[in-house]
Amino acid sequence: MKLSEKKKIAFIVEYCQTKGLYPLERAATLAKLLDKVETVSVFLKTSSNDGVQIFANEQISPILFNHYSELSKHIRNLQPDLIVQDGKDTLIEHVEQLKPYCKTLVHFDDFGEGAQFADCNILALFEEAKENMAQNILAGPYAFAVTETIRNISESRASNELSSPPHIVVAYEDGDENNLTYRTLRHLTQLNIPLKVTVAIDRDYKHSVEDLQMMVLTRRNTKIFKHERALEQLLTEADIVICNASYSPYKVAAVGVPCITAAQNDLELNNTFPRENHGFIHLGLGRKMKQSNIQNAVMELLLHESRRERAVRKQLELEIVDNNEVLKSLLLDFAYERHNMVSL
Repeated sequence: MKLSEKKKIAFIVEYCQTKGLYPLERAATLAKLLDKVETVSVFLKTSSNDGVQIFANEQISPILFNHYSELSKHIRNLQPDLIVQDGKDTLIEHVEQLKPYCKTLVHFDDFGEGAQFADCNILALFEEAKENMAQNILAGPYAFAVTETIRNISESRASNELSSPPHIVVAYEDGDENNLTYRTLRHLTQLNIPLKVTVAIDRDYKHSVEDLQMMVLTRRNTKIFKHERALEQLLTEADIVICNASYSPYKVAAVGVPCITAAQNDLELNNTFPRENHGFIHLGLGRKMKQSNIQNAVMELLLHESRRERAVRKQLELEIVDNNEVLKSLLLDFAYERHNMVSL
């Protein structure tokens, strides 16, 4: 193929606290896939080195920008065939600045006003289908791109036999604004059965770890695990995961682990992926979580092997580990203008 025949694809990624680092991982994963067949540029707005590192891990050097005025100059010079936006919800004026210099705009999980100007908005964080849903939305579990790490864990996880004692992993990613980690651990310590509990603390955890440590000291087989990717590190050995209701349940479902979810905020409460039909036990808003509800959910999974098997079967039926090829094909269809959103 002559170089000139390749399509130009630009990823524009901006870190957003409520969505955490996952959108950057999705963009890096897809950019690497597409870079094998097309000409890919990545424009990144982040104040942290962690964001840059995610792309560096995929051998991608993003172009950093601070203001949309610089970005629109880059885009005007590049004249890409496709722009893929991920991370922060977009503003109308930002999208309007870019639209004249690009044929097609695809956004991921964009709940901002700018989303209406995208040719397509692909949602992994989707709500119940509404009557007045925008025409440009595609939503489904296929919108979660799988990192190499998660893929490797899913291939290496051999069995869903319960450990002795059973191992529960508590992992609230993306900031844990209402300290559900503490609340969940407190409720679990009241269960008078042999359990191993590991509390995952990642770089976004905003609260005092000392409070958790005091509680951990009072209980055998309970420990705090600090790691920038704590949940991923623990997925291979977890019998049950208790996590938030944003992107984390996708990581769990890709691997296949019985999972209880609690929403960190109203945004997460509306996400309909981590529900019963996909194998999850969903407890609603975490800050209103009752001790009896979380204890009953844990006991239901521990006591009933068929319940655990059903949860894992429903998760694995989604075939999330195959999502990357679906997303790559979809984005190439947009780059080559082979799409028709009306028929989709």
